[in-house]
Amino acid sequence: MFNVLKVRLYPNKEQEVALVKSFGCCRLVWNYYLEKTNNQYKETGKGLNYCEMAKDLTQLKKLPDYLFLQEATAATLQQSLKNLESAFKNFFQKRARFPKFKSKHKKQSIRYPESCSIKGNGVKLPKLGIVKARIPKTISSKIKSVTVSKTSTDKYFAAILFETDDLTLNKTGKISGIDLGLTSLVTVFDGETYRKVDPIKPTRKYAQRLRRRQQSLSRKTKGSNNRKKQVKRVAKVHEKIANTRQDFLHKISRELVDENQVIVVENLCIKGLARTKLAKSVLDAGFGMLLNFLGYKLEREGGKLIEVDRFFPSTKLCNCCKFKNNSLNLSIREWVCPNCQTHHDRDENAAKNIREEGIRILSTNTVGHTEIQACGEDVRLVAACCKKHSSVKQESPVTA
Repeated sequence: MFNVLKVRLYPNKEQEVALVKSFGCCRLVWNYYLEKTNNQYKETGKGLNYCEMAKDLTQLKKLPDYLFLQEATAATLQQSLKNLESAFKNFFQKRARFPKFKSKHKKQSIRYPESCSIKGNGVKLPKLGIVKARIPKTISSKIKSVTVSKTSTDKYFAAILFETDDLTLNKTGKISGIDLGLTSLVTVFDGETYRKVDPIKPTRKYAQRLRRRQQSLSRKTKGSNNRKKQVKRVAKVHEKIANTRQDFLHKISRELVDENQVIVVENLCIKGLARTKLAKSVLDAGFGMLLNFLGYKLEREGGKLIEVDRFFPSTKLCNCCKFKNNSLNLSIREWVCPNCQTHHDRDENAAKNIREEGIRILSTNTVGHTEIQACGEDVRLVAACCKKHSSVKQESPVTA
């Protein structure tokens, strides 16, 4: 299987210039053939495939106006065409939106599909030599590709894709139900105890700093150097918010994966929640990112992430007598069951119901699936109920 390690790069001045040229060449190739494919589709009803674009690219680099394309590594330009072909396939298979033209004012990235290696404290890249990097661990296996990216704050990163050994599926632990919320980010029930983790709300934490820098940006003259500098200052605040959220969710997911063999969550419609009045809080919490982290970390260690249907009434259902209380609204955090008079904490009751529903799904007999043992309970996995969070991109999730 494959794994990805993301490292920080520190190129020198010459390497920075070479990377900027490579970014521009790959961006031009993408935009040029995206427009050409669109025009040909309008005229003939059929677009260009990779072979046709690669053949045309060879002739394009010989034209006087496009001789600068020869300065970039040929493999990176060809990889840009492969990415464009994959983008069209994802669109026609309804996995992604229609490909867009790339802008030089946003995040830049190129992919080196070959001839990359680790040399000491650096990453060796074609036509660049050894680029200084901060590598946290040793990579002894074969490197398949390296994707170099530049953020809006002028930081360089490399996503190193390499082969790893197959996992040994011998993970043991508990079965826990997790209820996601805004008051408590996660409420965990492992069959014996409850545990709550409060959200850190990074957007609201840095809102004042962001507001002041955006106000200063609005006063700068468009096109001036001071405005360009202020744009980077605003971008640094957004980067701080994103890094704070990602670091927090990585720590939570790592702790949950280390303690549990099976984690049961709700299959939330995050896009729908983002259209409500709670959109800012929902997006700031990062529910989708947390589920992705849990999914790929459990898969690497032989665990399972089970998703309960979003229409399952986990909050309104009494976990003692199974009475459904339809009168609950979002403002009620504690309630008493009208049928059995049991006092419930809203989040704890939902976490327990989600765990019980996950065990019921796992307990369904399915031929051909291996048996899972967690907390003394023998269960079998139903493949249709275990949803895998995967990206339409070609890279694997980044190692935390």
